Amino acid sequence: MTAHEFDTNLSKLTGKLKKEDRQYARIVMVIQIFYWIFIPLFMVKTALQYTDSHDINDLFSGVALVLGFLIIALTFRKYYKDYQYVDYSLPTLEMLKKAACRYQPFQRRALGIVPGLLLMDVGFTFEGIGEGKSVLDSQVFFLGAILFGVIIGLVIWYFKYKPLRDKILHLVREIEE
Repeated sequence: MTAHEFDTNLSKLTGKLKKEDRQYARIVMVIQIFYWIFIPLFMVKTALQYTDSHDINDLFSGVALVLGFLIIALTFRKYYKDYQYVDYSLPTLEMLKKAACRYQPFQRRALGIVPGLLLMDVGFTFEGIGEGKSVLDSQVFFLGAILFGVIIGLVIWYFKYKPLRDKILHLVREIEE
């Protein structure tokens, strides 16, 4: 590949990356807003339920859900900043390697969501117990919903972000050779 072709490919790829990063930042912002809305709603719901029932399960469920929502909202806030404020002025190889990391399907930083999901699971489980549902039913539903979300996310990644990541990795290999 000639220097001109490389520059053209890099320029096109950088433009595509900027567009995808902005779009991903917007998606993450919208998700984050939903969680910030859920937090006060569930605080009020928890206060009203506990005041009405004086059942510790209602209080425990509500607190676990609010804390889970808070952890996830803060994690998505970090994601937003990661995608909104990408530094494209870094050296080419470093910028491309960071972009490849941003667009891999499973990332170490996603582990930050796990405590939030566990708290949400606890909250929904205790809420279900208060409504007479079994713990097993609650777990099957919650874990099924998480698995469904992961599968949908992987399908979207495969068709939308994998080709972009593959192009990035191809350019990284060319630079390193």
